Amino acid sequence: MNLEQQKERALTFLKNLEKPDPKAFEDLITDDFEFEMMGRLPGIQPMRGKDAFLKAMPARLKAMFPNGLNMKFHSTIAEGPHVAIQAESDTTAGNGKKYANRYHFYFLFKGDKIALVREYNDVNHVREVFMS
Repeated sequence: MNLEQQKERALTFLKNLEKPDPKAFEDLITDDFEFEMMGRLPGIQPMRGKDAFLKAMPARLKAMFPNGLNMKFHSTIAEGPHVAIQAESDTTAGNGKKYANRYHFYFLFKGDKIALVREYNDVNHVREVFMS
């Protein structure tokens, strides 16, 4: 898989966060896939394993962001098995509060599949919207 194909797969993964469909993620990720939000928030743990991610993440996202995240993507960089993407969201959360966050996503590929995603965001904004 070349770098452009890796970037496209990473963007496909992020675009599927809008209206998450487990089937769309299924072909993109490894069986030992790991998703980790890098900020320290109570109750937020890394998701390990394809089945755990497919079972939990789509339902969680639909509840938190019923209208999707309305993400815009900025720079996308790929080197070797690594892809980095900067993005921002602009939506209303499921609790009715405005949610507009900024992100850096790191992807690690194993062959043609995504093995790891790390999400870096404004954790304080997450706290203000969902924990206050």
